[in-house]
Amino acid sequence: MLELRGVVRRAPGPSAAAAAPVLQGCTAQVRAGEVVAVTGAAAAGKSTLLLVAAGRLPPSAGLVRWAGHPGPGAVRPQLVGPRPWEYGMLTVRQALAFHAERLHHEDPGCLPPARFVPLLARVGLRGAARARLGALAPLDQLRVVLAQALLADPRLLCCDEPFAFLGPSARAEGAGVLRAIARGGVAVLVATRDGAAVAGLADRVVRLTAGRLVSAGARTQLALDLAVAQPARDERRLAARLPSLTRRGRRLRVPLAGRSPEPILAVCREAGVEVRGSQVAEAPV
Repeated sequence: MLELRGVVRRAPGPSAAAAAPVLQGCTAQVRAGEVVAVTGAAAAGKSTLLLVAAGRLPPSAGLVRWAGHPGPGAVRPQLVGPRPWEYGMLTVRQALAFHAERLHHEDPGCLPPARFVPLLARVGLRGAARARLGALAPLDQLRVVLAQALLADPRLLCCDEPFAFLGPSARAEGAGVLRAIARGGVAVLVATRDGAAVAGLADRVVRLTAGRLVSAGARTQLALDLAVAQPARDERRLAARLPSLTRRGRRLRVPLAGRSPEPILAVCREAGVEVRGSQVAEAPV
């Protein structure tokens, strides 16, 4: 669906040759129905990568292809953040209608829908059409943003820090909405500083460091590292319940495989295993 090959993007400067590169030789793919997370520190280039992926910024060098095409038109990529940008006094329906008209103005092929109820149900906002944006919880504000993006019937969704204002439980619900969208055949690219934010969400994780995709050449997955009270005895006990359990130094590691950490911690409690600490980490596939 999306292919980046050797993409370089330089920051504006006195000359293109002298400008510092924000992205340096990035190569990656996102397939239909797949969720790929891009992690990295602040100023690593995550937002710039999403702008290039969404067709908002051209690369200074390298190749970008959307479903095999040099332009994004057929894919209709949408770039979203964690909150709607409209005034909080608008109702959810008004925000969707306004966004639909804007999309239609930009692309006459995007026709405003006659009814918003099916779209609201798709993102978990059934019955919220008359609620005002300013009165919504952060999770429901994210649902509105996703509903606005789906108005364009995109095949690629680029999400920049979508869980920035969400707590752990709301984050899990938001991740469930994104996974449901991906199951409909949409490629989803998520940028976040917090690797734990995509636990149970991402099919693959790549890391940006100073504009370089340092893990682009190797597939990675998210795993949960556990510090337990008595490793020797507990490792045998847990292995029967968690066959994918491995040891990494003084910690035990369990691949998340699309799960959130909570079910794994629940298995530990049921097995009578005392977990003194846990941490989401990236592991090679």
